[in-house]
Amino acid sequence: MSKRWAGTALWTLALSAASFMGSGSATASSPAAGRGPQLSLVSQTPWVTPAQPWFNLALSVGARGVPIGQLHVSMTIYSRIDNFSQFQQSVGATPQKGVLLRVSDVPVGSTSGGRAASVCLTVLPDTSASAPAPAPAPGACAAGGPTLYLDCTPATGICGDVYPVSIALLRRGSGTPLQRFTTFLTYQEPAAIGAGGPLRVGVIAPVRGRGAITMASALAAHRDVPVTLDVSPPAVLALLTQGGKEDQRALKDLADLTISSGGGAGTDELAPEPYVPLDLAAMTRAGLTGEIAIQLARGTQLLRQGGLHPQGAPWVDHASNLTTADAANLASGLQAVDSPQVVLSESDLAPAGLADSTFAQPFTLELGHTGHVMAAAANSALGARFMAEPDDPTLSANQLLGALSFIHFENAFLGDHRGVVVEPPAGWHPRSAFMGTLLAGLANNPALTPVTLSQLFAQVPAGGNHEPSSRQLQSGSAGTGRITTGSAQKILVDRQHLTSFAAAVTGHPAVLTTLSDALLATQDSGLDTGQRAATINTYNHAFENEVASISLATEHTVTFTSRTAPIPITVLSSAPFPVTVVMSLESDKFTFPDGRTRTLVLSRPTTSVRMQAQAISSGDRLPIDVTLRTPDGELVLAHTELTVHSTSISIVGVVLTALAGLVLLVWWVRTWRRSRRHRPRAH
Repeated sequence: MSKRWAGTALWTLALSAASFMGSGSATASSPAAGRGPQLSLVSQTPWVTPAQPWFNLALSVGARGVPIGQLHVSMTIYSRIDNFSQFQQSVGATPQKGVLLRVSDVPVGSTSGGRAASVCLTVLPDTSASAPAPAPAPGACAAGGPTLYLDCTPATGICGDVYPVSIALLRRGSGTPLQRFTTFLTYQEPAAIGAGGPLRVGVIAPVRGRGAITMASALAAHRDVPVTLDVSPPAVLALLTQGGKEDQRALKDLADLTISSGGGAGTDELAPEPYVPLDLAAMTRAGLTGEIAIQLARGTQLLRQGGLHPQGAPWVDHASNLTTADAANLASGLQAVDSPQVVLSESDLAPAGLADSTFAQPFTLELGHTGHVMAAAANSALGARFMAEPDDPTLSANQLLGALSFIHFENAFLGDHRGVVVEPPAGWHPRSAFMGTLLAGLANNPALTPVTLSQLFAQVPAGGNHEPSSRQLQSGSAGTGRITTGSAQKILVDRQHLTSFAAAVTGHPAVLTTLSDALLATQDSGLDTGQRAATINTYNHAFENEVASISLATEHTVTFTSRTAPIPITVLSSAPFPVTVVMSLESDKFTFPDGRTRTLVLSRPTTSVRMQAQAISSGDRLPIDVTLRTPDGELVLAHTELTVHSTSISIVGVVLTALAGLVLLVWWVRTWRRSRRHRPRAH
């Protein structure tokens, strides 16, 4: 029984080494212009067994001016991998293990598809073993070809493993490779697999953007391999609106993957998706929990509109950077999406696990006083293989299969099932060659069993194989800059205004859906602070343009010739749908006998109304504020100030003037009489 000692420290070292050696491997496997031919992997046998021990490998050699007769390929097979750091080192540079076999002169030939090379090895446990008769077996090597002896005892559980295979393109007479890469040979003895069985592999397949058609086609070609679909609702909307044959085919393929021909559940799993990827902890921390339900409702609506069949599935956190300070907010967010299970990045977790194997079990994620949730970690080292060789997707896929097989074989005799989650990194674009190779390598694989995320949680026990049954988020403060308080407040106000405007509109015009989608897009977890602010500003501009379709006429001066008179007001609407508004008048110089508000339905370009007003006093430039609001009063649609010139004579004013005149007359008469009495009489 093999035992591996690849602990947490080795994993960390391996990841660091991979980052360092990745730049070196790019030079080794992707030549600069003029440095020589390009070497790429066309195909290889995903695994060999005692019943089919033939390892076929096909290569493509690009033409870069070197005569074909001067080129040859060297293949070197090394001893089995002992730990994951050795796996990472083998990928990034020449393997450091002992050499089992070297085939040093594989010729480069010319084919209809260009320059190519191929080799076929017969793989046997030891010199006492022999291969089956080659004639009836597909892919069998020709007699007399190279044979690889693994130097192990058959049926003891130590032959099955992963072996590095270094491929180099050389120019005759030179020992310096023009190019080199490492792939892996996997030898399997199905009868020697332990009680834990094959490794469960939960692949998350993103369907988004320009890669939606490529991914849908690849998944449809391997519909027997269960995966968890991560379908972007905007991608479905794009396929629906573009309407081309490829778009419609992609939608049909995705729909068929989640439903069987008899109308039951399909092979793949599709969770209800938000409109855009969300950071649940950041959303709840910013007070945007209510937006989560709107996101899910819109996303599910688009998926069903495209004929897809979303079902309950674990929540997948794609891009959050979670710490213990986010525990309560994450718990609230998971409650909002009604998910009892979550998949998050292992970089969000505090270190845990045994030192002799990769952590490959679900666990209870402790969320402080708010409780806990069942969780699994997406393996970042496996995810990195998706983008390891961008110019050679077939090689990347085979390296990923080799890594998965190694995790199984690092201790194939554990008693409980083990499982890992494989998720591509953000920014990865699917390639047909990659997905085809990966899915074909998972199909009917004795060491690897593809499962959906729900199946992984159901089949792989938490705390199995003596691993910790409970884990915690990494320590640290809550993330900053994901959704600032200012951005959150703007989003909340914008939602309030949009909801108010939508309630005022008759029917369901498409522009309201477009505006709502634009507002949902401001919450994308992939946006930084500047991008989010720009997205919010773009939405505000679009919303303001729509609100500007409702306005008040520009005639702002009204003349009163009597104390009570109607005020004429004209409301303009260029909206292509009826809008209900409430018009209100405010002034401390007038009263309004018939009320100061009026509800109007704007169903034509011009709507005129007269509001009765009574002047309290006469004069020039008496103001009246006119405001249009939505019926619930939350949104001001338009506002203007009327100026009223009143020439009417007030009764109160007349009475007061008359009284003042009478008082003045009495005073004058009394004064005149008093002056006569005191005047001296004439003698």
